[in-house]
Amino acid sequence: MCKGISQILLKNGLIIDPSQKIHQKGSVVIRDGKILSVGEDVSDTEMMTVFDMEGKIITPGLIDLHCHPAAGFASIGVPEEEIGLKSGVTLLGDAGTAGSANFEAMRLFIVNPANTDILCFLNLASAGLIRLPEIRTENDTDIEEARDVISANKDIIRGVKVRAVEPLAHGPGIKGIELAKKLASDANLPLMMHVGETRPRVSDDKMDDFSRAAVSLLEKGDILSHYLTWEPGGMILADGTVYPELEAARKRGVILDSSHGLNHFSFTVARHAISKGLIPTVISTDLCSPVLSSAPSLAVVMSKFIHLGLSLDQVIEMTTIQPAKALGEEKKRGSLKPGMTADITVMELTKGNYIFRDGTNGETLHGEVLLEPRMVFKAGEVMPAYSRYHIPPAFT
Repeated sequence: MCKGISQILLKNGLIIDPSQKIHQKGSVVIRDGKILSVGEDVSDTEMMTVFDMEGKIITPGLIDLHCHPAAGFASIGVPEEEIGLKSGVTLLGDAGTAGSANFEAMRLFIVNPANTDILCFLNLASAGLIRLPEIRTENDTDIEEARDVISANKDIIRGVKVRAVEPLAHGPGIKGIELAKKLASDANLPLMMHVGETRPRVSDDKMDDFSRAAVSLLEKGDILSHYLTWEPGGMILADGTVYPELEAARKRGVILDSSHGLNHFSFTVARHAISKGLIPTVISTDLCSPVLSSAPSLAVVMSKFIHLGLSLDQVIEMTTIQPAKALGEEKKRGSLKPGMTADITVMELTKGNYIFRDGTNGETLHGEVLLEPRMVFKAGEVMPAYSRYHIPPAFT
């Protein structure tokens, strides 16, 4: 990072800040790591470091709600800086890599040293995602220990994570989801729930029934991850059928998290969802080591949704103020309001011939634009950023 710049002017950029309904060309002034002003013309630049943002988009710092920035801690983990600041993302939400038995190590060796900010969801499974499947029986959980860990780490634990997958369904069953929901509710935190089992769907698939029952337990502020999956347990079928529990959950205020992943996203399902008004509340990546080839960065996933019919303002809202709200951080992040910490992403809508893939579902999408990060400011300190679209995932 470039340090020691006390006052910075970003001029001539397109400022998009959905939290303030701003979409205009103008300037952003940063002073001592805070946002001083937005949109105003600045004539006296003598004491400023000036960046000309002509042709660039200035947004609040991007937030990836659902990923696994835990390289060296878990086999699925990826380096936090590569998917964070170097990709234009200022805040990462770790989606349950650690559980109560190993959260202290996750905090000590991953979260605390990171330059990119990380907030966490505590996995219901005591060992988190160190070993899969993480829950076969209730012996794989320790609710009292989890309560103690949440209490001791309130500053960075922002929710509870559970995966509604087959081993849990065949073991604790719906009681496992109820345990996770009670743990979250008792701590006044949201529950993040994964749906989708990585195998072909069969006739009258029981995982669909399990997911429908599990989704019915989610309340306002809870997070339904992978809701655009094509897998058994998904809430939208390839023929466009939408299970009523999904629409009911949306009406209750459940957060719909796209969480791309390798196996959990389908262009076909996404098109059905968008056409029926079931657009994401939040766009996230589920970035972990197997995912890098299909979703190398948040900017690439945002680009996919532009080509699926969402507007630039919508995808920025879904990666700034909406995930900030989901994490209870909307007073600190996700906005360019004066006085807030200067976490800012600068991007360019580049034109070309781009090919996007949805992972193991096997569909491709050809697009003419790519959101390419150019630089990122973290508390006013600047560094270059990029989408990784053209860069092989060398750190897998």
